[in-house]
Amino acid sequence: MKKIAIIGVQGKGDRFATGQAVKALTIYRYFCQEYGRQQVYFANIDSAKKHPFTVMKNLVSAFQGCRNIVFMPGQNVAIFTAVVSALNKIYRRPIQYIVTGGDLAEVVKGNPRLGTQIAQFDGTHVQSKKLRDELITLGIKNAAYLPNCRDYTEAKMFDHFQQKPFRICTYSRVIKEKGILDAIEIVKIANQKYGSDVFRLEIYGKLYDAFKDELFNAINQTNGMASYEGVKKASETNEVLSQCFAILFPTYFSCECFPGTVLDAFAARIPIIANDWLYNSEVIENGVDGFIYPFRDNEKAAQLLVNLATDKEIYEKIQAGCQQSMQKFSTQQVMHAFAKNLRD
Repeated sequence: MKKIAIIGVQGKGDRFATGQAVKALTIYRYFCQEYGRQQVYFANIDSAKKHPFTVMKNLVSAFQGCRNIVFMPGQNVAIFTAVVSALNKIYRRPIQYIVTGGDLAEVVKGNPRLGTQIAQFDGTHVQSKKLRDELITLGIKNAAYLPNCRDYTEAKMFDHFQQKPFRICTYSRVIKEKGILDAIEIVKIANQKYGSDVFRLEIYGKLYDAFKDELFNAINQTNGMASYEGVKKASETNEVLSQCFAILFPTYFSCECFPGTVLDAFAARIPIIANDWLYNSEVIENGVDGFIYPFRDNEKAAQLLVNLATDKEIYEKIQAGCQQSMQKFSTQQVMHAFAKNLRD
């Protein structure tokens, strides 16, 4: 039997540029390196509605052929949890549930049966200490803190002060709730404060149809100050971001937990300026490896951007902080600790 099965979404293209898919791939690669590819099985649960029999076959193969189950359902948590729980009544495998997103406590409150099923797993690993404590209060005693992670890389260190305009970016799903329109407004205000159009916004990520018209209407009113740059492959992230001056993260997305965007900033060694929303302040140490500004206070965010552009000493201090934080949240360190939960 193989040592481990990972149940999650696997694929290619911009449909798989979400934090959930990136994390599943990161974890899969880690275990392949650690135990050998022949010891790791990936049970792909993508397109369950279109291909239910294929997905069910993949799930059964995971339980039949592997000693440990790492469960990463992403969406449709209630459905997949019910199926996995039913299969485990037959196969009796240890199940470690790795959660992405920050809304599991609210979901469980509305679905007590789901909470009972999750409580029977061997571990429920969440990306926030606050969320862990909320789940324990709800009766999920197996809840544990497992931070998000990225593969550690040595980034190229650019002298961003030699290049103007300063390239500012967002790097997330391109939906209104990720604060994309706020980012445009922040850059507009920052240019006004600086006294010239020295900042330019580049918007990266999958653009959702419901937001497309609103986004391009906003971009068209910036006179070239902002642009949509499309989706980049995960393998290109570090190269793209390391050439930017800073990342804006004005999210107010309801399911945000430990955003991969923050780790992308750490890996690229560039400052992230983030909205004080949900768990961001658990991850970003304000003034050390990035900045947290008051909820949707675009004026404050713009001033932070100007401060970075006018004080190279502050900028380089944040870069050093990013280096330290990247080591702390490296895949090797985080998943090495998690792997102690697996049975031989």
